[in-house]
Order: sequence, then structure tokens, then C-alpha cells
Amino acid sequence: MDFYERAGVEPIDDAPRTHYTSEIVPALTGAEVELMGWVHILRDKGRIKFLVLRDERGTVQVTIPKKRVPEEVFEVSGTLRPETVVAVHGTVVEAPQVERGVEVIPSRLRVLNRSEPLPIDVVEGKAGIDLDTRLNHRILDLRKPRVNAVFRVQHCLVRFAREYLEENGFVEVHTPKIVAEATEGGANLFEIKYFERKAFLAQSPQFYKQLMLLAGFGRVFEVAPVFRAEKHNTRRHINEYTSFDLEMAWIRGVEDVMAIEEEMLCHAFSKTREHAAAELELLGVELVTPRIPFPRVKYAGVIDMLASEGKELELTDDLDPEAERMLAELFPERFGTDMVFITHYPLELRPAYTMPSMTDEGMTESFDLTYKGMEITTGGQRIHLYDLLVERFRAKGFNPDDFAFYLDPFRYGAPPHGGLGLGVERLTMQVLGIENIREATLLPRDRDRLTP
Repeated sequence: MDFYERAGVEPIDDAPRTHYTSEIVPALTGAEVELMGWVHILRDKGRIKFLVLRDERGTVQVTIPKKRVPEEVFEVSGTLRPETVVAVHGTVVEAPQVERGVEVIPSRLRVLNRSEPLPIDVVEGKAGIDLDTRLNHRILDLRKPRVNAVFRVQHCLVRFAREYLEENGFVEVHTPKIVAEATEGGANLFEIKYFERKAFLAQSPQFYKQLMLLAGFGRVFEVAPVFRAEKHNTRRHINEYTSFDLEMAWIRGVEDVMAIEEEMLCHAFSKTREHAAAELELLGVELVTPRIPFPRVKYAGVIDMLASEGKELELTDDLDPEAERMLAELFPERFGTDMVFITHYPLELRPAYTMPSMTDEGMTESFDLTYKGMEITTGGQRIHLYDLLVERFRAKGFNPDDFAFYLDPFRYGAPPHGGLGLGVERLTMQVLGIENIREATLLPRDRDRLTP
């Protein structure tokens, strides 16, 4: 036990936590409770001290009047500094002056672990700290209730999107992240040494999730990291992000894929609004479930729409950030919603496995879902015909022999299929109105950051 004594702290011993801070409500008035958490704020008024205790569920005020608490409790409270870990045993009492209507008067106060002076403040509203400094101390930064709430909302969005898919016959799979060849071209790959061979970090699970349909799974999804070696440094790009991918067989066309995404997102939004209500309120966000169906507009129509507003783009140009900002205003004006599918992208802008359009020559049976102007999803119908697939790989400048592991199974009867990839951090960013994707990423990885 000497290591506890040397640190000047106590073990938890035989007093387990009975309540989270969020559970301290007027109905508990008069009850004895055991709380554990961090010292969020300590206000020392001389003969009375006010300790705001924070745990993973919220905060509660612990009031320490010299005349009403044991002398040892008062003395220990005077040694505390922010982020010290403590256990508080006390009684819930009425406190009309406190927003919660109750506070805790402690009869015992134990220090479980002490904190050194903080490199950044974790109390909201203190002097502003630049994002880079916050990310250097990300674990402390995540203790801020508002920052922590971002990832609780993100958890709900993923949880309920997964729930929808599981309820609709999808099987969760886990595909390799070390691959031999590029999925969408070789320029954006992180090369790694794999024993005596060259390998890459996967930029997408695309090939493997398609192959799972050829393996007979019918409907699959995966939530996993993907890696893009793009040398950008923008507010909406990072080099490792979480992709929510799904793929489904026996589709009649790309509309079936879009319909699944509409239903999945509406389910996720509705359930997140219910289950993350406290976090959304803390962040000042009203999460609106969009109406189904989402509007569809062809890519050629988007180019025309932008041209009418003075933005000139060729049909084979990608939408740039300025175009996305314009669409963030134009789409709600034209369609009355922030969720819009852009369909029928040119063959030049889509990967080799994308099905050519059966109605619009030179275009594809593909789509992006834009939310508040930003692309959050890319998807489409895939080519399931072996000869056409090989032809399109050659047209893109690939040697089919390099992709034999992917192409060969298509010789043996591949079902019509399609799917999509949804960026979890971008979805979070747009839901919560976050300006920089790094703030919607737990531990960001960009061209300058590999730690923490």
C-alpha cells in the first residue's frame, strides 16, 4: 500500500460509486450518495468552498461549509486543484440557488489521484486556445463537456445507422487494411514494407465488400478506418478517417442504394435526437430529421445551376470548395432541404468499377449525397459483368492482371449490386455545425500530426 501513501492518495476501498452526477436530482433529497469524478471547478470563499464535480455523465455542485462538514473534509478540500480525482460521500440537500435544485454536502472526501498543473484549461469559456494546442493535449481537451459531447453524438449516429442495417438483413464484416493494390488509383496510397514485399494501407474496403457479395452474404457493412495519402491541409480533409461502408446484392439499380441510405440516415437522426438529447442541447444543436425522399439532381444539372450563379465548371471538373459553399445555399432554396443526392457523374470522375449509365451516355449510375453543401457519401451501382469490368479497368489505364484477385471471381456469376461509403467525421461535422473536421475526429491524423 506504500505507493498510495507516497502519492498522498487513497484507494477506492469498500465504498463503490452509487450515482453519477447527472442522477443527483430533487427526488434524492435527504439520500446519502457516493460520487466519483474530477474536480472541475473549485471556488474557495474562505469558510465555505464550492466544488463542481465532473464525471462522464455531467457535473454537480458539492458545497463544503466549514461549520457543517468534518474538519478533515474541509482541510482536504483546501489541497485540491483542478482535475484531481476524488470520491465524495455526502447527503443530497435542497439548493434553490443551484440550477439543478440540489447539491451535495460531503461527510467524507477522498483524493484518489492528484493532478499536476494543467497545460490547457478544461473549463468551457476560459480564454481561447488555438486548435493546434488543443490537439497537442487532446486527451485533456476531450474532458471538456462540449468536446466530449461531440463524440457521444457521433457514437449515436453510428450506433443507430448500424442498428438500421442489422434490422434490414446486413451482416457486419471486417476486411483487410493492408492491401496489395490500390482501389481507386495509386496516387493516394500510403506504401508500407510488408516483410520482403511492398504493400499499402487500404484507401477503401471497396473490392472486399463487393467480393463478400460474390461470396454469398447478400448485404454487408463495415465501419473502419481508411487511409488517403493526399497532401492537403484543409478544414474538411484528414489522412485517416472512419468510413461507414455498405454493399448490397440483387439491386434493380442505383435507386435501391439511395433508398437504403435515406432510410438509414433518417433512422439514425431520429434515434440520435432521442438518445443524445442532453448532448445536442449542450452543443446548441437542433437535429432535424430530413424528409424522404431526398431530392435527386443530375451532375450536369448541378453544373448548369452553378453556371447560372456565375460559377463556370466543365462537366468533367470536380466540385471545388467554392462550388460546395454555393450549393449549401442553392439546394435549400431550390429543394427546401439540406440533404440532396447528386447523380450521374461522368465516367471520368468515377472509379473503374462504377456501372456506366444506361440512360445518360458518358455518365455513370452513381451518386454523392451532399449535406449542407458538403459531400458526405459516395456511392453507386457496381459493374457485375466480367467483360465490362475488365474493359473499364483498361480504359482507366490499369492492367487487369494486377487485379486478378478482385476480377477473377466475377467470372463465376456476380449478382447485380451497389453500395456506398459514408464519412463518419464529415457527417458529424455537418450535423453539429463544426468548422474543422479535426474537431469531429477523436485523434486526428493529417500530414503534420501523428500524435497523440
